[in-house]
Amino acid sequence: MNNKTLGILALVGAPFYFIGMYTEHGLYPNLNETWFTGAWALTYMLGWMCSIVALQRLKVTGNTRFGRGILWVVLGTLTLANMYNLAQLVLPTHLFRYFIFLDAFWPMSNLMMLVIGITAFGSKRLKGWKRFVPLLVGFWFPVSVPAVFLFGQTFLGFMIGGVYSIIAWPLLAVMILTTKPEHQTKLMLTKKYQAV
Repeated sequence: MNNKTLGILALVGAPFYFIGMYTEHGLYPNLNETWFTGAWALTYMLGWMCSIVALQRLKVTGNTRFGRGILWVVLGTLTLANMYNLAQLVLPTHLFRYFIFLDAFWPMSNLMMLVIGITAFGSKRLKGWKRFVPLLVGFWFPVSVPAVFLFGQTFLGFMIGGVYSIIAWPLLAVMILTTKPEHQTKLMLTKKYQAV
């Protein structure tokens, strides 16, 4: 799968956090913590995982062991969180509750995105506005979690994170779609100079 495909899949999954929050905390509260939650969360996180794989290929966090490793850590935490989403999607309520501990890996993944954003910003692999995008995504956690504590588990409390998410994650997907991998850029320059 190339980065363009990963970017498109990331773009498809990106709005599902907002859709889920708006639906469950606004339109249909009875859908909260049901199969519906599992469905939208699984879709959202699979798109997010596509973004992480593309970020790995773009080497946005640099070539250090830490820079490479942090992306693998987030893929791992998202995989564990998605196991909970899958259980929530296919198992009856009284059974998927046994997997609730896996749900903790979702906020952990968001917190790790802040580390990825800072690392990517420091590595200077991305240029211009693109350099700020992983950092913007990373700030979802310090913006959204305090909003829920401040406003409670209310529509407003959840929608602050939802609105932030529908801006940050699609922007990450667009950044991926418009960024060529380093080896591809070098190849294009080589061909350009050979033609002259």
